[in-house]
Amino acid sequence: MQSGALPWLKKLQLSRKIHPWIIEDLPPGKKPVSCKWVYRVKYNADGSIQQCKARLIIHGNHQIEGFYYNETFVPVSKITSIRRFLSVAVVKSWELHQMDINNAFLHGELDKELFMRMPPGFCSNSPNKVCRLKKSLCGLRQAPRQWFAKLSSKLSEYGFVHSYEDYSLFIYYTETVFVALLVYVDDILLASNNAQASQKFKTYLNDSFSIKDLGKIEILSWH
Repeated sequence: MQSGALPWLKKLQLSRKIHPWIIEDLPPGKKPVSCKWVYRVKYNADGSIQQCKARLIIHGNHQIEGFYYNETFVPVSKITSIRRFLSVAVVKSWELHQMDINNAFLHGELDKELFMRMPPGFCSNSPNKVCRLKKSLCGLRQAPRQWFAKLSSKLSEYGFVHSYEDYSLFIYYTETVFVALLVYVDDILLASNNAQASQKFKTYLNDSFSIKDLGKIEILSWH
């Protein structure tokens, strides 16, 4: 087996751990949404294979507003917030870290009853079997909103508060510790005046969702 396939297997194991759906009979009067597999090979800068990716995508364009979902929202930071965030971090000489959430949308919990056809390649003895979704799979119109609701809940439990200027900016502070987060869908920038506080929060976030820690960001500053 090629080493490039291993990350795909890890993601498959993660999705099984989350249990994104339950297989059951389609209730009368319900219509399932179709889906498809999307495959992609990610390469390194030298042209070698870094990762083989397979993602199950729901045909969200078949969803009807008010029936399958009510509201949509994508957590995207404002460009002015990003500039100010980085500027303050440089001036204060704070550490900057970047993180990526693994399979972020799978953590969002659905508040609507939604059924999906069996994914291509899945076999069932009954043609009436479908997947009743528990999590917000990629492609659903409400998937980004449900993921952000889950993330906001976990950050609130930790002690973070929203910024009134930008809903994608979160702040945590005590008398000695200050931590700021900027969220862009499933990418997170972290700035803090305390290295131990940064590591403690990373551990909490990884325990909650499973993250890819991309490490420190080095920014050149001048005076």
